[in-house]
Amino acid sequence: MPLWIIATALGYAIGGRVSAYVHDLIGGNLGVILSFAVMSLAIAFLQWLVIRKYITGLSWFWATLIGGTVGGQFGTCASFQLSMTYGDAVDLVMVYACLRGLSMGGMQWIVLKQYFKESELWILVSTASWYGGVWVGWMLISKLGDFLTLTIGSVYGLLTGLALLAMFRIMSNTK
Repeated sequence: MPLWIIATALGYAIGGRVSAYVHDLIGGNLGVILSFAVMSLAIAFLQWLVIRKYITGLSWFWATLIGGTVGGQFGTCASFQLSMTYGDAVDLVMVYACLRGLSMGGMQWIVLKQYFKESELWILVSTASWYGGVWVGWMLISKLGDFLTLTIGSVYGLLTGLALLAMFRIMSNTK
């Protein structure tokens, strides 16, 4: 589990940093979509490096990349509309986090359901983990500075890592 947390935190932090450059370089809606793809790519690759021993093939990589990219774009559009309607910046951040976690978790669940019974809980775990990470980041944003994305990724990695650990333990106990 420590490797999962480190991989997820670094994927989030490195991907977040590079995605900002991509957005600034390309701009517009294409820049936004590509920035989500870059961040999701970093998370997907580093998580896949850890989980590939347990989940064969590249399905985890693709599920994370696609789910994160689509969820990022959809979450941004939805939260922007809500912020325009209600004017609350917290809605923008939290709705985005929940929708991105929901989308990524949903895609990852498609992979996990081949390995674990009752794996649909992963969707809830992913959503709550994204929310928790972004919430902690939002609360500490003025204190974290350059460590903001690393902190958000660490919370997300810790929560999903605990869930994965529990799933693998349950699976090993049923054999």
